Amino acid sequence: MNTLTPDCMIDTGTGLNIDPSSLARLRMEFLDRGAAVLGPPALNHDTHMNLLGEALAQRRDASWSLVAKQCPGEISQHNVRAHLGPHARSFLSSASVLAYLERVTGHRLAPSWSASCYTYYDEPGQHMGEHCDKKEACRIALLIYLQTLWMPGVQPSTGLQLHVFRGDNAASGLLLRITGLSNRIVFLNGAEQAHLRPALAAGEHMTMLAGCYRLATPE
Repeated sequence: MNTLTPDCMIDTGTGLNIDPSSLARLRMEFLDRGAAVLGPPALNHDTHMNLLGEALAQRRDASWSLVAKQCPGEISQHNVRAHLGPHARSFLSSASVLAYLERVTGHRLAPSWSASCYTYYDEPGQHMGEHCDKKEACRIALLIYLQTLWMPGVQPSTGLQLHVFRGDNAASGLLLRITGLSNRIVFLNGAEQAHLRPALAAGEHMTMLAGCYRLATPE
């Protein structure tokens, strides 16, 4: 059994500061539903702006499109990905983030750089199909919503939501719909619970940091 990091040992110098009562709530949410939601706001202003600025720069300089139809062994998707920059790598690997992840999920984790990226949904119809994350590369996902925009005067569509199912496929039943508001973080049991993003509506945009974590020690 893993020994959880005591609250008093968490270094809060990276812009993610979670008070003890919120940390207890996140732990209960994760155990109960496989997804725990923090914020907005989740990050302090400087950290949020540094990550958003880097994400927008990487979108311009180091991105690629992913377009795939629902074929055997392939996830239906249409979105844009980009390599991480130094701000994202520093944040995802910081001692405080790793300690919070352990407190919330019960797992001692390490960043999985090959599976982590910035992700963008910019155009109507862009989406991410039903899937579970690969357990060896993304046992736990940390989703940081950096900027979400939609048309004024209307509610965000389902395209700005993360749909989380009870089990490893949609037939297990829809458990949660989480709207990706700016400066919101989701701790997700993505390797064991299927999830998807419906098609984006016109005038909507989403920029997010998708951090994947592998187990640091065997269970």
